[in-house]
Amino acid sequence: MLRRVLSLALLLSACLGSSQVASAAYPERPIRIIVPFPAGDGLDLQARMIGQRLTERWGQQVIVDNKPGAGTLIGVEAASKAPGDGYTLLLVTTTYAINPSLREKVPYDPIKDFAPLIQTTAIPLVVVGSNKFAPSSFAEVLALARQKPATLTMGNSGIGTAAHIGMELLDSAAGVKVVHVPYKGIPPAMVDLISGDLQMLCTSPAQVMAAIREGKVKALAVTGSRRMSHLPAVGTIKEAGVDGYEVNAWVGLVAPAGVPADILQKLNLEIASILSMPEVKDKLTLDGSEVVASTPEAFGKHIRSELDKWGTVIRKAGIKVQ
Repeated sequence: MLRRVLSLALLLSACLGSSQVASAAYPERPIRIIVPFPAGDGLDLQARMIGQRLTERWGQQVIVDNKPGAGTLIGVEAASKAPGDGYTLLLVTTTYAINPSLREKVPYDPIKDFAPLIQTTAIPLVVVGSNKFAPSSFAEVLALARQKPATLTMGNSGIGTAAHIGMELLDSAAGVKVVHVPYKGIPPAMVDLISGDLQMLCTSPAQVMAAIREGKVKALAVTGSRRMSHLPAVGTIKEAGVDGYEVNAWVGLVAPAGVPADILQKLNLEIASILSMPEVKDKLTLDGSEVVASTPEAFGKHIRSELDKWGTVIRKAGIKVQ
């Protein structure tokens, strides 16, 4: 029995030792961050900001690999096939938790195929209105929506985005019916909004902040739990009378399943440190983002919660994309 105990102790010591050596040596070659969005997109810029500083700190090149398309599925599928060795990371957003309920088939399991690494930011959305649209507050929007059901139009950047599903949640929570109009990106939606062909648009603050400041559109509400520092006069949807309503888009990094825990921890601590740098934090908060810098465990819990939340909304609204 004693011999068996000693053998197990030696085996455990060897495993721990090899793990520590792996972590100390990592990274020994370039790291790839797959971004399932186009180059130049705000999410791409966040990945590049993190990657640049990891390169500076570790002396190994961090390459951003843009693989947009199919509602992020192309990039996510590519990442799911990569080895779980810490040399491939994937940038994910709220869509990562929406797609499994929204689509008939997705080429990944968000829990089994990936290991959560870190939630980098949370982004409350903003609802803006055309200057030709009569309501000047979201309480007035809700009153008009109840008076004229299924007549008010709300644009978004595509079916299955956080803005689209977040407004479907609003319909359910507020007991209203708004006509959701998906666009292929925000620029064409802004053209229609400014002209008055579209009444409202829900999107990230970065996409419309300049237009709000220039008076081209009016901010009606923010979707987070509190007012935004850059839009202090704009109330939340909860303040407009929809109790418990809160929607934040979020951004984070995951890795293909199988990455050793010590390497995940090393990545997490380094990226969290980068996110705490004043110049990084300032750039991220300019577009309304809030730095989160969570632990892998907290991010995993958040992903599971989001899968449940958006799955319920999608099933209730009967939304499906082939």
